Amino acid sequence: MDEAERSRPKIANHQESLNDSRTELKKNIAENGGDRLERLTLDIKKFETELAERRRKAARYEELCSKLSIRAADDAEKFSLQKKAIVQIAQEANQREADLQNDTSELSLELREQTKIGEALKSEITSLRSRKNNIPVTQVALRTAICQALGLKESVMPFAGELLQVREEERDWEGAAERVLHNFGLSILVPDSHYAAVHDWVDKNHLRGRLVYFRVRNSTRRELPELGRYSLVKKIAIKPDSPFYDWLEKELATRFDFACCESREQFNREIKAVTRAGQIKSHGERHEKDDRHDISDRSRYVLGWTNVAKLQALDLQMKQLDARIKGVVESIQAKQIEIEGIRDKVSFISKLEEYASF
Repeated sequence: MDEAERSRPKIANHQESLNDSRTELKKNIAENGGDRLERLTLDIKKFETELAERRRKAARYEELCSKLSIRAADDAEKFSLQKKAIVQIAQEANQREADLQNDTSELSLELREQTKIGEALKSEITSLRSRKNNIPVTQVALRTAICQALGLKESVMPFAGELLQVREEERDWEGAAERVLHNFGLSILVPDSHYAAVHDWVDKNHLRGRLVYFRVRNSTRRELPELGRYSLVKKIAIKPDSPFYDWLEKELATRFDFACCESREQFNREIKAVTRAGQIKSHGERHEKDDRHDISDRSRYVLGWTNVAKLQALDLQMKQLDARIKGVVESIQAKQIEIEGIRDKVSFISKLEEYASF
């Protein structure tokens, strides 16, 4: 038997003796408060964990108060008052969001309407640049449809308005002349030779609009009615090279011999009269003044064989409309940004409401 084998029992006995000593020491430590120390160590760890959690919640609470621009409460009484205030803040935020949503809806409707107006205005400008008269594009399109269907040139059936023009020296009366002659200016003059075909086409087709046309018969020139001294007709020029010159001259003299009046006394004396402001008297008793549109608004003028002035007016309207549309878009964007801010605010409030007690 070697030395290691002989030593093994001795070592085992010594290890057993040490284990007994350790057990005895643990017993002595426990009897002298060792268990309490261990419990205190566990309690300290528990309290440290709880303290860290409380500090985390306090920091989050202060951050939420900061985002809502309110002061964090530092005692239970202030915390209770704050909770009531937060309820009021939430109600006000929700009401403000509802108001902004309504405003945004109204602005969106306005944007659609203004955009639609802009599209029509662009169409009108594009059409005017391709021709010389002042007739609205919808009326021009209707005449185009008729002429294409009947194989006629559009120049064969002119609008009365593109053959009439206020004389240069009478521009002060241009607005009044447009008021009196507006509807007549939008009427189409149909030569007698094409009357039957035009009549049949108009009768068979749905026009999706209003059309006035005159049958212009072939006739010899007849004596014209005598015009009054202040007659509006004297301020109107007829396109010299028009084959409808004689017909227009007679029609104007017969239907539009309105006295241009500078005073109420003169207006009262005349049977048919018009003021510079656009008030019209006919048959001695009937009076009319249509101010739905500005009398100087050239964008609505229909007379004349050049449309330079009308194009300038429409171009200005387009710039003003673009500015309005831009303003509406910016208003919508600003309100949407404010709505997002309110929603963030409500989110912060809901998170702050998670804190039930101080």
